[in-house]
Amino acid sequence: MNQIIEKYIRKQVYETPIIVSRKISTEENIKFNKREDYYKLQQRADDFLNRENEKRFFVLPGLRGVGKTTLLLQIYEYLLNEKNVNPKNLLYVSCEEINFAGEVNIKEVIESYLKIFHNTTPTLLDEDVFIFIDEVHYDRNWAMAGKIMFDKSPHIFMIFTGSSSLHLSYNADAARRLRTQSILPLNYSEHLKLKYNYFTDISKDLNDLIFKGEVESAQKKELKIQNDLISVKDYKLNDWDNYFKYGSFPSTLNEKYTSDIVRDLWSIIYRIVSNDISNIFNINRNTQNLIYRILTFLAEQKPGEISQNKVAASLNCSTSRINSIFNILEQTQLIFHCEAYGGIKKRVRKSWKYYLATPSVKNCINETLGNTILDKSDYEGVLLENLVASSLHNLSYTGDLPLFNTYYDMDKGGVDFIVQKHFQTPIPIEVGMGKKDNKQIKKAINKLNADYGIVISNKTSSIEKDEDIIYISPKTFSLL
Repeated sequence: MNQIIEKYIRKQVYETPIIVSRKISTEENIKFNKREDYYKLQQRADDFLNRENEKRFFVLPGLRGVGKTTLLLQIYEYLLNEKNVNPKNLLYVSCEEINFAGEVNIKEVIESYLKIFHNTTPTLLDEDVFIFIDEVHYDRNWAMAGKIMFDKSPHIFMIFTGSSSLHLSYNADAARRLRTQSILPLNYSEHLKLKYNYFTDISKDLNDLIFKGEVESAQKKELKIQNDLISVKDYKLNDWDNYFKYGSFPSTLNEKYTSDIVRDLWSIIYRIVSNDISNIFNINRNTQNLIYRILTFLAEQKPGEISQNKVAASLNCSTSRINSIFNILEQTQLIFHCEAYGGIKKRVRKSWKYYLATPSVKNCINETLGNTILDKSDYEGVLLENLVASSLHNLSYTGDLPLFNTYYDMDKGGVDFIVQKHFQTPIPIEVGMGKKDNKQIKKAINKLNADYGIVISNKTSSIEKDEDIIYISPKTFSLL
């Protein structure tokens, strides 16, 4: 047995019960609020303890900074203090820390833990243990290790976290054992819950507004939220503006200065490129530098101005190399794309529009490295388009709704987005800062024979419906 790994495991089992509360609380010892993902995992742990479900291997992919480690430690603390699980039956380890000691081998870590603290093997284990492993992508065989442990013992409950591209690392055999729960950046509803302990259930009503054109229920809840926030303790009038440019990552929620937030976000981007992408895709320093240049290019451009050919020409690289890096960035969820609306032939011929994961990522890169959009209103309009694209992308990605697709309008002067569920009428969406014009949306409604269209604009303070056009403020839309 690797003596360094053995010492690390002993240290983790002895120290984690002592320090866990500190890691999931503020400096004033106030526990962090819990996002919805926590309650789903808590229920899974309860099911395991009560023998009500056989699912006991869960994988949480997500960008750095979205709160995966906090989720693991919150579940750990729940089992320790509320379910009275013996500390020796709880193991939390970080593969990023183990990596400093040598090559990570999750199978060896789990077997060593069982030998040290239970004097047994996975097959002979006769009591329930909970194993939480952070940053599992440092072990290329993490999925097989989890699958082997799952098969050897019904007494092992596992939660693994790691890069957003974890889905690339397991085969169909492992997939049958594990359940994936992607951890996404915060929408504004989650931001309010985590930062101010304010709860809202408007999301479903906004879903119905967008996909069914039903506005009344969303209007009532929007008004309630507007009235409630006036009396929420410590809530500032510019909170949404800060969320818009600097929010969506729980790790920056309690930062006081925007300069510190920008540095923290840049650190997240840096570690994704230099650690996660480099480890998973085995790229060299030159390719890392090219990735930074591509991210900078994407951040300073308007989405409609981006094509892989243009990026290749601007950076003096081959289109094939640029295409490969775009694929890597999409797999790690630092960027995503929208295709043109239309038939397969049209979509194949047209370039894709690319967006950064959140407007805060786009803004962070621009504030760190500078941008070429000099007009403040134009710049905020580009960020707002990114926010809407991110919200729609994440909503589709969670699977909370029947599958829908988000496209861009390829017509000159067309709307920004067209969303469509399979076989249903498409819905045009226009986005803009400083305007509430209805010419484009009217044209799109007629062209698509849509029942209604949606305008997301800061010229609207509350949800309105005027004939076949629904107007929504960016702040309300971000609650989706």
